Amino acid sequence: MVQTSWILSLVTFVTAINAFPQQRLLTRQSDNVPRQYNVVYGFFQQTSPDTEENFDIDGNNFGLYSNISWSDVTDKIEALNEKSEDKKYKLIFAARHGEGYHNVAPDMYSAEDWECYWQIQDGNGEIEWFDASLTPNGEQQIEKLSGQWQEQLKKGTPLPQSYYASPLRRTLQTFELTWTNVSKFDHNDKYKPLVREVARETYGIDSESRRHDKEFIVKNWPFVQLPSDFSDPDPWWSPKERETGQHRDYRAELFLNDVFTNDNNQVISLTTHSGFIKSLLKVVNHRKWSMPTGAMIPLIVEASDFGPFEKPDLDKKWSTLPDKCKNYKPS
Repeated sequence: MVQTSWILSLVTFVTAINAFPQQRLLTRQSDNVPRQYNVVYGFFQQTSPDTEENFDIDGNNFGLYSNISWSDVTDKIEALNEKSEDKKYKLIFAARHGEGYHNVAPDMYSAEDWECYWQIQDGNGEIEWFDASLTPNGEQQIEKLSGQWQEQLKKGTPLPQSYYASPLRRTLQTFELTWTNVSKFDHNDKYKPLVREVARETYGIDSESRRHDKEFIVKNWPFVQLPSDFSDPDPWWSPKERETGQHRDYRAELFLNDVFTNDNNQVISLTTHSGFIKSLLKVVNHRKWSMPTGAMIPLIVEASDFGPFEKPDLDKKWSTLPDKCKNYKPS
């Protein structure tokens, strides 16, 4: 019995089932995870409540204050981690994917036609938005971001030490386009992105939030690292229900728990989605920040109050298609 308890305490994730079978989440089980996250102020302009909402992070040294160097940032994080016994600090670069076909497709239809019919289709015969790929414009956005990274590395911006990505096609394309052109980057074991289901976009009902299977991912991005329990078919997506923002916030917390508990590196790259970044910023008490396609936001995160994992009360009901959509025929 003692041996069994010891083994269970080491399990990183176990499946938790909510009110409906489709609402599954790999729930973090640990005796020692952070239960409080906060953004660290004083390094990046976008963190300050005084900064204008239209401030261009990517065009302004990734938002770093002009009187602060990147070595100041890394030195401070190292010093904080060395002196603190009950807190951990990491620099996280959170990037949103470039424009995908799911971003442009809704403009082709009326709002009602999209909501009730087209969003649940895989495409329209001309373009596909199921697990949407990047548009040519989206590819250009990420090539621009990659170029900015190359320039920033010359200024001392630290190259991430660990890489994480959502399993959706547009994020894996974004990861590859961002990093393969960076001179210091190659796809050896050190730089293989860890694919995390918890980092995907709000899911359910619309086909853009349904991912491809493992075979497709491995064939197109053989360098990624998939978790051993990566399931086929997509175990999370449901055609009947859509995840709540509350539940997505919960996933963001689980992601941070994983990173701060299992990853000793201090500089982290995350390639994900606008909804997930919104939740990530909320969990760390960062101000709201709009993330257009192809954008990236760096932030320093403090993790504290380590202890047993406490699952929040997820009391919000998942949404369904409205009654007006029953037997709907598009115009």
